[in-house]
Amino acid sequence: MMAYFVVIVFAWMIFSALTALRPGRRGIFAILAFPVGWTAGELPVQAMVFEAALLGVLEWWGFPRTHWLGVLVWVLAGIIAAANLALIGIQLGSRRVVRRALNQSPREPLDLPRPREDQFGTWWRTALQLSLHPRDMQIVRNVHYGPLARHRLDVWRMSTTPQDAPVIFYVHGGSWTVGDKREQGRPMLHEFVRRGWVAVVCNYRLAPDNPWPAQIEDVTRAFAWLKKYASTYGGDPRRVVIAGGSAGGQLASLLALSTGDPTWRPADVSGVDDWSVRGAISLYGVLEMTGDETHWHGLGRGLMILLERRVVQKNFKDDPATFRAMSPYHRIRLDSPPFLVVHGGNDTLVDVHVARDFVEEFRRVSLSRIYYVELPFTQHAFDVSASPRTSATVRAAVVFAESVNQPVPALTPEILASYQVPPTSLSVALSSSRRAEATQVARELGPYYVVSADNPYSQQRSDEDNASRYAELEALLVTHGVTHRPSVASDPTGTWPDERGFAVFGVLGEFARSLAKAFDQFAFYFVDDVAVRVQRCDEVVSLNVDQRH
Repeated sequence: MMAYFVVIVFAWMIFSALTALRPGRRGIFAILAFPVGWTAGELPVQAMVFEAALLGVLEWWGFPRTHWLGVLVWVLAGIIAAANLALIGIQLGSRRVVRRALNQSPREPLDLPRPREDQFGTWWRTALQLSLHPRDMQIVRNVHYGPLARHRLDVWRMSTTPQDAPVIFYVHGGSWTVGDKREQGRPMLHEFVRRGWVAVVCNYRLAPDNPWPAQIEDVTRAFAWLKKYASTYGGDPRRVVIAGGSAGGQLASLLALSTGDPTWRPADVSGVDDWSVRGAISLYGVLEMTGDETHWHGLGRGLMILLERRVVQKNFKDDPATFRAMSPYHRIRLDSPPFLVVHGGNDTLVDVHVARDFVEEFRRVSLSRIYYVELPFTQHAFDVSASPRTSATVRAAVVFAESVNQPVPALTPEILASYQVPPTSLSVALSSSRRAEATQVARELGPYYVVSADNPYSQQRSDEDNASRYAELEALLVTHGVTHRPSVASDPTGTWPDERGFAVFGVLGEFARSLAKAFDQFAFYFVDDVAVRVQRCDEVVSLNVDQRH
């Protein structure tokens, strides 16, 4: 009897492992795909230990004397071992996948840190896959950010966290209907906290008792609290990266893409002038909210049932504008902040094409950089356990957040004066062999803007680094179909090296400003046939020039 029980359990384990490798999308297989596939895909080591334990119990109980039954037990055990070894190999191979995705990014490639560089994710924690928090981490629990019961947030930091530390603001998922700030994103947040960041995690009102837009209004309210009071806990409100998983990825991305839109801001929130974030991290986020099967590949109907019946509580056909407004895909803009998108190739709750299409649209529309990591054979919510795969994506999140969150030097009068013309001389190429003074070019070709990617925030970089940034700027202009010509800004005194850039024609000042900001510049130039004028990136610019975008 024991042997038959083992055979049944082994058969289920094989089904689970195969579901992790190739989840079903129809009928009962679609229902089981996430819970069964996630368990098998995230816990292959535990599955092999359990298999060995069952074989030990069977040996102690009495191995079956029937020849065919004994052979069946060993055959099934071999299949289980092979499948789980494959799943372990996939987890370990994720390190290479993540490293390649960041290093081969078309904009500002990043080098993934090595496992030995982790501050908290030690090998034994990864082996145990337990997301235990650092014992010396300080947690301030249930801080009120609003008047309602769910208006609570926690602040995580170390006793050694420096003043003006960068902040990561994490939004939990749960289909907008369940979830809690204590449950998700823990391996990533623990690593950030150990590295000297301040982490803020919030609860928000849940549907169906609180239909949309209660969720985004609460996250916006919590973000306003962060901007006003983060400094009390050692955080710098000017250096915030927002992150979230699943529905939390949608909320985090929507907030990051709506920082200039007051739609979601509660009427009683005041005293916040800066709603910006330095970057956003979407982990298997719901980045498209209209259920368009072009993106969802068969899973859109399930999303719309959830949204129409429980979350929004409206029919899409009666109010499509609401669904589009809550969709990050439809809110990508020219000056969107940098993004990191991580998604699993086997996600059966949010199809991987949702992430792929968001990234493609972002690169088409926005001037900021975006990094995309697609994890093969990986289900939704993969980062709940502290697996080798999670540790790799945590390193990706860290290196991305640090790349967008460097302190910005103060714009001093001396730095701003260095942009003036004179003392700087500015010339533009009219052809491969002819270069002319800036205003002369404007008389021949019309007014234009000049943007450089060299020496971000007036911090001198190597020639090699500046050449790479120059090439990225040119590639971006080509991608957006902008007419451009090479330019050179020179310091006649020789104190500052020449800075190469591009004269861009036929665009609005807002495009030029966003372009300059995307390459970390303090200012750019507007040139007409009269003069060269300096425009600061922190001021809104909109001059009367033909608009192409």
